[in-house]
Amino acid sequence: MCLADIYQNGRVSKLLMKSVAYLKIDGNRIVAENLTGETEVIQAKIKEIDFMNSDIIVEKVAYEKDEGLKG
Repeated sequence: MCLADIYQNGRVSKLLMKSVAYLKIDGNRIVAENLTGETEVIQAKIKEIDFMNSDIIVEKVAYEKDEGLKG
């Protein structure tokens, strides 16, 4: 199983979420859910996805926490 980590502006910057199992992109809105079902909504643009290292790099616009948005 491959899980990803979301970082703001590169791996040397801020870790936003670990062990992401689900990702939905809707314009500048990213909905991410980890294995435990915790959901994060990040207002950001994806800049890069590194499949070899399981990293998602975003350019963050804003941040909020939400529950139950999968679907």
